[in-house]
Amino acid sequence: MAHIEASFFNHRFDDDTFSKNMVEALTQAVASVLGEDAANETAIILRGVDPAHWGYKGELQN
Repeated sequence: MAHIEASFFNHRFDDDTFSKNMVEALTQAVASVLGEDAANETAIILRGVDPAHWGYKGELQN
């Protein structure tokens, strides 16, 4: 069984289709590498992060 956790800026979740599309895409990626049986047993958690709590290249991304 695959377990995937992915974090995104909170504003991505403003799009009502984002979560559905991301879960489908990540599941398809698992299927392409590990096969359909693994994809059918894959758990995916999507997390929202405030840009004020996300740093990149030494700077906050707010």
